[in-house]
Amino acid sequence: MTRLQIRNMIRKRLGETTASFWSDAELNTWINDACKDIAFRTKCIRSNLYHTPTDDTAEYTLSAIFPNVLSINEYYYKQDGTNYIKMEATSRTELDALYTGWRSAPSGTPFKYYYDKEEDVFGLYPPPVLAITEGTNWGRAYITKNHTDMTTDGESPQLPEPVHAAVPDYVVAYGYEQRGWGDKANDSWQKYYSKLHDYQVERHREKEDEDIVMKNYRNIY
Repeated sequence: MTRLQIRNMIRKRLGETTASFWSDAELNTWINDACKDIAFRTKCIRSNLYHTPTDDTAEYTLSAIFPNVLSINEYYYKQDGTNYIKMEATSRTELDALYTGWRSAPSGTPFKYYYDKEEDVFGLYPPPVLAITEGTNWGRAYITKNHTDMTTDGESPQLPEPVHAAVPDYVVAYGYEQRGWGDKANDSWQKYYSKLHDYQVERHREKEDEDIVMKNYRNIY
């Protein structure tokens, strides 16, 4: 659905076909808020980006190297200079427990990564050494992203189509709350969270089916 189609659906459910109480601009803001909330709760917008580490540098600004990131699902690194090797996710707490004085460790070949969304930090352990980071795209991250605001009525949400229908529920709930219609607002919130739950369940089921197919394929020989 486009933003215009979503807004028209919202107005029908709110009982006004023209901007008499809620302006288009107000509804557009809530539509974008809804898309961001869905992206955050479901982690459904996925992408992968390359990263070029810096010599002897362990930590980086997360939002600078992976813009709009919500989470990092996987990180691969060219440990041998040719092939991407999947690295193990860790945390500063775990590094403290396993590698005393890890922050002062000499540079070498990274084999662990960590990140903190709130502190806007991404780190590699140990820090990469120049000899293995000459060139570009030595790191590759598979991430989930936040939704980017729509600015025109012809745009569609970057969300998967199955959750487009949840956007009107979110906005209608806010609209009802503004008018003090608590029961109607609660009904819309329940519909909203139900749609997100159904999407998550179905996605989990599809992932299980995919794993079964891949397992059978691997066991052919």
